[in-house]
This record gives sequence, structure tokens and C-alpha cells, in this order.
Amino acid sequence: MTTVGGIIRLLKRQVEIEKENVKQVSETEKKVDNAAAKMCLLEIRLDSQKHADMLNRILEVLGKTPSSKTLWEHRIGSYADPFVVKSQLEKHMKIEDQMISHIEEEIEQTKDEGLKLLLQHIADDERKHHKLLEEITKHLRKID
Repeated sequence: MTTVGGIIRLLKRQVEIEKENVKQVSETEKKVDNAAAKMCLLEIRLDSQKHADMLNRILEVLGKTPSSKTLWEHRIGSYADPFVVKSQLEKHMKIEDQMISHIEEEIEQTKDEGLKLLLQHIADDERKHHKLLEEITKHLRKID
């Protein structure tokens, strides 16, 4: 079993890797002329930046959380009403549902296979977001 210190070292190294990827992909983006390739590189760059930001936030939380607590048990410094947070997350889930429906309609309307591929990728991302929001709201109910 890895210690908290070991996990922190691994997370810090992952942040470095993600940041280096952002830099390298950014350079490649400048050299690529194909629209689909540019969009994929943009997504990769933004995902790597997002991952670095998320990992930094995890590191921040781990630095403040006693090792006996899990991330779910960590409370943010200021009080946030769990019912308000849950309500806001449920609202976002409804928006995700609308986006998925809209994208699926767009996929049905086009014959362009490249466009279908990219739209399907976006729809898959929206489904992942929806599932993540469901999981978070489930844990909020446990914490209440």
C-alpha cells in the first residue's frame, strides 16, 4: 500500500508530465494545418491542462486533509449548503442531457463521417460528465 507521501510524489510527477504535454501539443498545433487534427490536438491540450489543474487541486486538498480522511470526507473551508450544491449539480446534469440530445440530433442530420466522429466524441464526453455528476451527487447524499 502506498503512503500519502508516495501518492503526493506520484501526483506531482503527473502534473509535470501533463504540463509538458500541454507545451508539446501547443507547439504541434502551430505546425498542423488539417482542421480535424487541429481540433483533436486542441482537445488533448485542454484535457492535459485540465488534468494538471485537477491534480493540483487534489494535492492542495491532500495537504490539508488528515491522512485518515478520504477526499469525500474533506470539507472546503467555507460552509456550502449540501442541498444547494446538490441542486446545482442536478441542474448541470439536466443541461448535460440537453447537450447529449442536441448532439445526437446533429449526428443524425449529417452524412459527413469526419463530423460524425467528432460529434460522437463530444457526446461521449458529455455522457462521462453526466456520470461523474451523478456519482458526486450520490456521495453528497452520504455526507449530508
